[in-house]
Amino acid sequence: MPKGLYGSYAHKLDSKSRVVLPARFRDELGQSVMATIGIEKCIFAYPLPQWEALQERLSAMRTGSANERKLRMIIMTSAQELEVDTVGRILLPQKLRDYANINQEVSINGTGDRLEIWDLSAWNEFWQTTAENIQEIAEGVGWL
Repeated sequence: MPKGLYGSYAHKLDSKSRVVLPARFRDELGQSVMATIGIEKCIFAYPLPQWEALQERLSAMRTGSANERKLRMIIMTSAQELEVDTVGRILLPQKLRDYANINQEVSINGTGDRLEIWDLSAWNEFWQTTAENIQEIAEGVGWL
């Protein structure tokens, strides 16, 4: 299989708010991931090398721009390093679960350089709406 984080997998949180990461992601993720709030009400989880690259991009943002300061502040203050345990689970912190409205069922989605962890029903709704508009979206970003 090609390298990279891709695919979508449904899982459930256990009674301690841990989720098992899909086996195909574990080698690429390593022993820990950096998790923070995502843009579309989800959790972004980065392998450490990708987190370091993101951190460099955030550090390079202009402090004179209110939006750049706010983006850097919210991403960095929400960030937490999550250890991957011996059976491939991570504990999803309450603050991040609350932000993403995650209760029990989640979708763990590989998006190339990171994972996105969504509430399963929110993911299904987002996916359906996005898939229905894929041609318009593709044209809007110059894909077609």
